[in-house]
Amino acid sequence: MSERRGLYATAAADLDQRRAVRLGGLVGCLSALRRSGVWAGLDTRLHVHVPAGSKRLRVDSVVAFGRDTRTPRSDTNFLADAGVPRIHWQRPIERIPLGTRYGPTDWIVPPLLALRQAVLCQEEEHAIASIDSALRKQFIPRSQLDLLFETLPKRLHRLRSELDPLADSGTESIFGVRLRRLGHVVELQQAVPGSSKFDALIDDVVAVDLDSKRWHSDERQQMWDYDKTLQSFAWGQTAIRILPHHLFDCWPETLQAIERAVHDARDLRRYRAGGAPKSARLE
Repeated sequence: MSERRGLYATAAADLDQRRAVRLGGLVGCLSALRRSGVWAGLDTRLHVHVPAGSKRLRVDSVVAFGRDTRTPRSDTNFLADAGVPRIHWQRPIERIPLGTRYGPTDWIVPPLLALRQAVLCQEEEHAIASIDSALRKQFIPRSQLDLLFETLPKRLHRLRSELDPLADSGTESIFGVRLRRLGHVVELQQAVPGSSKFDALIDDVVAVDLDSKRWHSDERQQMWDYDKTLQSFAWGQTAIRILPHHLFDCWPETLQAIERAVHDARDLRRYRAGGAPKSARLE
């Protein structure tokens, strides 16, 4: 499907594919993950894999092309934004072969290589979320997890201990990583008696749901969410609902609200157990 060396793209090729092969590379890294519904962070540039030492890349010829910003991004509209692509000059990795070129998948890197590139390309919390998501969606088999970490730098091996198979979305993975690194106990997918599961339970006292337009926009789902929150309070458990905006755009304020809720919920539990609230004790 290449537009170089006498090969041509078919009519079915989309804009990302055409941009990648025009550069003499393959769709890779975050762009390859996003096409399969795997968590790919917040970077919406086109990521292109090219062999190490590649020269004379036609970057200028693909800068102006990309997703029309008037078209909302969705699970089926995975096209990258216009602008300078993120280019990954990649030396061959013996244990992760690139595969046969000029076949049905000659325009995209193999899943394991794409995930490895994504781990190296992102901040740690997003890298963890991408691995969680890749395993959950069977983008790579769990049997390849050892190989993934064996080919990553040793400084990243510790991330394996932070993976959570219960994470049902990238935001859940990131939320869990942030709170655990602050010393909190975070249990994902915890049920409230008589209702459905909350996305997270912090220190066994505060339930949290991480909402999104995708799953919480229709009236029936919103009614279910409100019912669940009321049920949680009826059982004496504080519940908080936050959006991706609160996670990525105003985290310090969101964290302050969460930790205050946890502190007060602990106080209330202690009071119900027959002890004076910690805040009421005289020092």
